[in-house]
Amino acid sequence: MEPLDPVTRRVLVAHVLASLALSVPWPLLLVLVDERSDDPLLLGLAGAARMLPYVVCSWAAGRLADAVRRDRLVRVTFAVRGLLMVVAAAALLADQVWLAVVASTLVVAVATPAYPALVAAMPGLAGAQHRRATEVLVTVEVGAFVVGAALGGLLLHPALRGALPWVPVALTLVAWPLLRGVPMPAPRRAVPDGRGPDEHAAGTPSALAALLAAPAALRAVAVMACVNLVAATLVLALLPLALEAWDGDAAGYGLATGVFGFAALAAPLLARLLARLGRTPERAAAHGLGLLALGVLLLAPTPSLAWALGPLALAGSVSVAVEAAATGVLQDEVPDAVRGTVLGLNDTVIVTAALLGSLLAPTALDLLGGDLVLGATALLVLLAAVSSRVAARFEGPAAPTPPRPDVPLRPAPSAAPGRHRAPRPGDECVLRVPRQRERPGGRVGEPSGRLQPGGSSRRDAGPALRGAG
Repeated sequence: MEPLDPVTRRVLVAHVLASLALSVPWPLLLVLVDERSDDPLLLGLAGAARMLPYVVCSWAAGRLADAVRRDRLVRVTFAVRGLLMVVAAAALLADQVWLAVVASTLVVAVATPAYPALVAAMPGLAGAQHRRATEVLVTVEVGAFVVGAALGGLLLHPALRGALPWVPVALTLVAWPLLRGVPMPAPRRAVPDGRGPDEHAAGTPSALAALLAAPAALRAVAVMACVNLVAATLVLALLPLALEAWDGDAAGYGLATGVFGFAALAAPLLARLLARLGRTPERAAAHGLGLLALGVLLLAPTPSLAWALGPLALAGSVSVAVEAAATGVLQDEVPDAVRGTVLGLNDTVIVTAALLGSLLAPTALDLLGGDLVLGATALLVLLAAVSSRVAARFEGPAAPTPPRPDVPLRPAPSAAPGRHRAPRPGDECVLRVPRQRERPGGRVGEPSGRLQPGGSSRRDAGPALRGAG
């Protein structure tokens, strides 16, 4: 297995540092909000502020990733979020907790274009190794949400708490230079008249049209929504299991959620195994859903926390591996011109699914109990796996691809009318065969002239041909 090239490794390291920086301050912010307000509603609002930008901004952020140079966009987001982190740190020093919460929420909002831009650019950046790079990128994006918060929790120690607000600033400052010189251009879009790239080209399909035209991509979005719904439900279902079925306490619940979250770091290894079993990203995701259903189902009868750690680790790692495989499906099925927009739309869908799981799980747990909720969740995942495989198998053969309207049929003419410019790399020439005419003797005439760029022909001045016309 060939290693990733140095440029791709730099991009991944930069994303690791920047993603950790997003999550590090939130444990401190939640602790301070709880100390200042002692109001569960305000604490819930502060916690939701961390997720809200993904729901509100992801679609627009994805469109931005398709409209401008992606390398410039990622670097600008790094710089702006660094400045906002300085504002948040200064607000904490001035004991302005809610100002720090607002600034940290804006940091998350500004950061939303970076992930879809990086995923959309990865096929061109990493080349043949883009699947491995995408697996690592998805693992970083999902794992940093938990690992960064865990790092922030460790920094709550009294000896380190004063330095915590500045840790995100330092991580972002280290990450920003790693992206210098990394080429991630905007997607190229051709217009029907051949004038060159144009983001408003009529021949470029919209993100929704591209998604609806690719059934495999739609299934990938549904798979990721299912995984996030299950993960959010599972995290809440662990609470009654830890406190009642396992006769534990809050520390046991913390250990269970920590194992589930940190297991995401093993996702790249599991993703390679699923890729060998499935042979295609969609099949790999379906196999992963089966393993996820198994992990969730094994949690219900476990007699103690120690027995539950194995299924939790399996569920945590395979959920991220499935998301990585499904992201690979989107990379393959969606055109580059709208890939960032589709990935942003996907982020909106899957985060909404996670929020929906968080809202519905407490009521379901209260009415049905932890064991029944886990059983129903496992059944849902299994049905998703089976339906994905069945739909892929019985999907009809692809229809013949019609001529693309966004491909120029001739090179653009020069300023001088009636003249043709010299052919350039990338020009397409169409051979136009003149309509054949019968000669006076009943014979079919031969096409005359020499092929010119753009399919035009210049008639020979020879008298024989002129006479034949």
